[in-house]
Amino acid sequence: MIRRLPRSLSRPLVAPARIPPLAATAPPAANHGTTHPRRWIAGSIAVGTSALLVAYYYDSRSVVHEHVVMPLIRRLVPDAEDGHKIAVKVLSLPSWARPHDTGVDGPELETELFGLPLSNPVGVAAGFDKDAQAIDGLFDLGFGYVEVGSVTPVPQAGNPKPRFFRLEEDEAAINRYGFNSLGHGHALAQLRSRLVRFAQEHPTLFPDASGNPLPPDGLPRSLRPGHILGVNLGKNKTSPADSNDDYVKGVRLLGPYADVIVINVSSPNTPGLRALQGAEELERLLSDVKAEREKIVQNGLPKIAVKVTCDLSEEGLADVAAAVRKTGIDGVIISNTTLRREGLQSENKDQVGGLSGRPLFPYALAALKTLRPLLPPSVPIIGAGGIWTGEDALAMARAGASTVQVYTSFGYRGVGTPALIKDEVSRILVPANSTWREQIGADFKGTNLGWDETRVAAESERLRAEAASLAEVLRQAAEKSSLANLVAETEAALARYNAPAAPAVPEPAPVSRAALVTAAMIARGPQPAPGPGPKAPLPIAAPAPAPEPTRQDAWADEVRSGPRRLV
Repeated sequence: MIRRLPRSLSRPLVAPARIPPLAATAPPAANHGTTHPRRWIAGSIAVGTSALLVAYYYDSRSVVHEHVVMPLIRRLVPDAEDGHKIAVKVLSLPSWARPHDTGVDGPELETELFGLPLSNPVGVAAGFDKDAQAIDGLFDLGFGYVEVGSVTPVPQAGNPKPRFFRLEEDEAAINRYGFNSLGHGHALAQLRSRLVRFAQEHPTLFPDASGNPLPPDGLPRSLRPGHILGVNLGKNKTSPADSNDDYVKGVRLLGPYADVIVINVSSPNTPGLRALQGAEELERLLSDVKAEREKIVQNGLPKIAVKVTCDLSEEGLADVAAAVRKTGIDGVIISNTTLRREGLQSENKDQVGGLSGRPLFPYALAALKTLRPLLPPSVPIIGAGGIWTGEDALAMARAGASTVQVYTSFGYRGVGTPALIKDEVSRILVPANSTWREQIGADFKGTNLGWDETRVAAESERLRAEAASLAEVLRQAAEKSSLANLVAETEAALARYNAPAAPAVPEPAPVSRAALVTAAMIARGPQPAPGPGPKAPLPIAAPAPAPEPTRQDAWADEVRSGPRRLV
């Protein structure tokens, strides 16, 4: 027997007669005034994410730059030089399109360099913005001091590519760029156009718009109060090795637009350049540069600094200090890249070129500690090489650096590098109730190398007294002997003077070699320059007077106000 299904189940679910033909199917009614919840949520997330990314991009302190953007660039752009070019392009964008330091420099970071006030001591070294394309972009990131270059008189392509290598395992880099430069003309156009734009935006500061405008009195050539602009000069490979014309031209042409002109004699990638760090060569170069600066100087600007390498021996650094003291230039930057390769792990460690980054820091710091006591306090030193953190920067300050510069850490940490380093410095100084100024030279405080005005004055007076006592003896020796025998006569005079006292000279104090050399200079007096022909022995020239302390002395106010506070 067949059981009949219930009516409810035997009835069709939809009556066939009620299904309209396909062509007659009506479109769904329009949604007036309502949005599907999923679409609304997706749109809100997209807008919020975009706004967040934009906010992170504009804020240079954002961790996204160091931990997301920079690793991504290193992965997507394997050629380090291409990554370098991208960074310069980004920072040369209009102000609204590039990252900025959104913080404010605290009073603990304030300092001065060459007598010019600085809102903070963190600068960017030459080599990043070689052709002065991103000056304002770098200032906007929070750098107190921006140095562009190196710039050569004639454009040159530099060394063949590849020539810039990352050493990620060592947090370092090797470059052999070889002074690739668009030349003085391009740099001059960049500096002039920047100044013209500023003049157009601030017409009241430039009442006379004719001719080539220069920054008005009271305003640095960085065009930003509390900031300094430096231009680093290099030398063309095709220029004669014994000619200083490339540097002199740079001072004449670019000096009027810079607060500081830096003479780079320490790049390892230009043949023969480092030979200019020798005592005679460097003294002649700095004398020529300073003489040209005196022809264009206005309101004390530009200042002149020389950039040297940490690969110099102690004797080499002493030669640099002697040339700086004798010529009276304004400052020193130490250091450039190094040729040393100890302890490296990366596969690119054997590439030819100059090494920068973390492995350079101990070498640069040691060279700074050697050089600082050899110069008067009125000659500031800028510390550079491997500075990665705020503690690294403070270590440079305690060793005597007035300010610091970064380069390779900027390439690894990203656009937030200056802001991050400043924050790290402030976190150390503020709880200790200390300042950057108080840290400068702190390692020397309380030692016989400390900058104590009373001690320095007493030491100078003692030296003059010893020199006066020896001057007559050495003058007589010089009259009786030729220049070739002067050294022997001098040593004999020193031995006699340090011998047990005769009755006529009671208890003489031991004489230092510095006093002897000074006395020899007094005894000989100025000597004529050697004429043509075979190179004659160098005469002993009269010493140049030591520079008097001025208001530009970064430590003068601190010495007068009492001992420094240490962290």
